[in-house]
Amino acid sequence: MPKKRTLDEINSRIKKGNAKVLTVQELIDKLDDGEKVKFEDVDIVTTATKALMSGISGIFSFRITPPKKVRKFIDVSMNGIPGYPGPCPNEFLGIIDLILYGTAHSTTRKNYSGGMLFRDLVEGKSVKVIAKSVEGLVIEKQLALDDFQFARLMGTRQSIKNYFAMVNPTDNDVETIFSVLPLKGNFSQLTFSGCGALNPFQNDPNADIIGMGTNILVNGQIGYVIGPGTRNDRLKPNMQTICDFRGMDPNFMGAFRTSYGLESICSIAVPIPILNERIWNNIRKSDKQVPLRVLNVVGRFDVGEITYGDVWDNNFVVEFDPEKCIDCDYCPSEEKCPTNAFDLKKGIDRSRCFNCGTCFVVCPEDAFKADLKSVDVKLKGMKEKKKIPVVLRQSDRHGAIQLANKLKKMILNREFILKEPTGKLEFYPKVY
Repeated sequence: MPKKRTLDEINSRIKKGNAKVLTVQELIDKLDDGEKVKFEDVDIVTTATKALMSGISGIFSFRITPPKKVRKFIDVSMNGIPGYPGPCPNEFLGIIDLILYGTAHSTTRKNYSGGMLFRDLVEGKSVKVIAKSVEGLVIEKQLALDDFQFARLMGTRQSIKNYFAMVNPTDNDVETIFSVLPLKGNFSQLTFSGCGALNPFQNDPNADIIGMGTNILVNGQIGYVIGPGTRNDRLKPNMQTICDFRGMDPNFMGAFRTSYGLESICSIAVPIPILNERIWNNIRKSDKQVPLRVLNVVGRFDVGEITYGDVWDNNFVVEFDPEKCIDCDYCPSEEKCPTNAFDLKKGIDRSRCFNCGTCFVVCPEDAFKADLKSVDVKLKGMKEKKKIPVVLRQSDRHGAIQLANKLKKMILNREFILKEPTGKLEFYPKVY
C-alpha cells in the first residue's frame, strides 16, 4: 500500500509536541552522509530562500492630519522615496493609503531605497513623511511602525523555483542588476542567484502543497500565499504573498547595491508536509540534481547549463581574518560591500552580511575566506568546457538555512500550525 498521512494527523502531532521536523539542509546532509532517512522518519520538511526579490512593495495606511483639514493628499514620500497615494482617496479623513515600491530610490538620501526603508521601520526607526494636499498644504511628520494603522509587505513574485547564472560574452564590461561590480566580458566571470535544493518550489515543483492561503514565514513573520506570482509558469513557479511588517526580523530583509542600482532583499520559508511518497521523493534531491542555466546577461538567452551542486557545497559563509588585514588607506571591501555589512574597524556585521563574496573578490590582501568556486561550463558553440570563476552569489544560502531552522523551531514549539490551501496556484503560459 502507498504510504500516506493527512494534514490533520500532522497538525495533531504538532499540538502534542511529537512532530518529526527536518530542514531541507539537514535532510541533504543526512543523505550525503549515507544515512537512510525513510518516509516514516519525517512529518514536515522546512524549506527557505533568502534572495534579491525586486517585486515587493509596502502597503500603508496612516493618519497625517485631523479630519476635515484637507480634501486629500496627492504627493507623499518617506525618507525621500516617492509613494503612490490611494487608491482610496480618503476624502476629508486626514488618512493616507499608500503603496511604496521596494526598488524605488530616495531623492534625498544617497543609495537608499524602499528595501532599506522597510528594514528601518522593522528595526524601530522613525521615517520622515512629507505629504502634499490637493490644496497645496505640505505636512511633515516623523512616524514609526507603531504609528501606522496598517503596514504590510506584499510580494508580487517570490521564491522563484530556480533562477540563473549570468555571464558576459561581449568585449565590454556590463553594468547590471546581476553584478555588484560591472560584469567583465569574454566569459571571464560568472554570477548566480538561487538557493538550489533549499528553495520551496524545488521541493514542491507542481505546487501540490503550496497554494492560496498557505501560511509561510516572510522575513521571519507568519504571512500567507495569496496567489500565483506574476510569472508563475511550470518551469519557474513563484508566489504572491502578504505579511504584516510587525514581527518581521530585519536580519532577513533590506537592500543590495548592484552595479545598476538597488535591489530588495526578502526571505521566504515554507513548510512541506510529507503527505505521501510522491512528495517525499520530490524532496529527496541534492543540489547536484537541480539545474542552473547559464545566460548571456545581455538579452538573457541560454549559453550553457551547470547545477547548483557546482556552486553550493557547504560553502555558505564568508569569513574575515583581521590578522591579514593591513588597514589600507582605502578599503575596497568596505566601499563595495552591497549591504554595508563590513566596517574596517568592526569587521563583518552578521545581521547585514549576505555572504555574497564581494569582499573576498575585491580585497587586495586575502583577508577574507570564501569558497566561491570556479565552474566548468559547456558553452554553446564551443567544443571544450570553459572554467569560469564565480565572483558573486546573489542568494544567501546561510541566511535561508537560518530561516528554515526558525520555522522548524516554531513548529516544534507549537507556534506554527499548518493550514490547508483554499485553492491551487494557477500556472500561466511560459513568458520568458
